[in-house]
Amino acid sequence: MVFCHISKELKERTLWLLDHDYIPEDVAEILGVSKKSIARWKVYQEEHGSVIPPQDPQQGCPHFLTA
Repeated sequence: MVFCHISKELKERTLWLLDHDYIPEDVAEILGVSKKSIARWKVYQEEHGSVIPPQDPQQGCPHFLTA
């Protein structure tokens, strides 16, 4: 599958639909996302309070220290 950025708002709306008793398979199909992605967003929401996980400090460019 090709990488596609999914907005925070769409992820939050997806979880809202599931919280309001929509069928996960139907939500995934209509929004064009996988059930695995939805499950991952739910875990992020429960563990971190946001559908976006906290940034890993080991990723990205290293910071230069100056004295």
